[in-house]
Amino acid sequence: MSSSVLADTGAIYAFVVRSDRHHAQARRFVRRWLARSGSFILSDAVFAETMTLLKARVGGAIAVRVGRELRGNPAYTWIALGPDGEAETWNVFQRYEDKEWSFTDCALFVLARKLGVHAVFGFDRHFAQMPEITLLPALSQ
Repeated sequence: MSSSVLADTGAIYAFVVRSDRHHAQARRFVRRWLARSGSFILSDAVFAETMTLLKARVGGAIAVRVGRELRGNPAYTWIALGPDGEAETWNVFQRYEDKEWSFTDCALFVLARKLGVHAVFGFDRHFAQMPEITLLPALSQ
């Protein structure tokens, strides 16, 4: 999965919502990544968080439209955290209690290690704190 990157909620939100400050950067990154035959890994935890965020901020109709696109687009590989992944996520969440990492951030960290994927498509500075994780696009871009 070397040409795969884990997708984070904030990146999907930025891609969809034109008023988001990272919208243009997210659109550019997705175009370039897909042009290189890259793909995205979408966890069930990120999907749930994304649907909740979109529904709360931009409405149910847009959340459903985006959800259908994410579920049907072959550029996204779906992965469930599962009971073992959830337990490991809880362990990471507790181990790094001094960090501001959300439970979903910790889930992506666990999946990255499990899958051998070292990049997250996102704009959350917390991923830059995680060992062996590269945030794409880079925060300085």
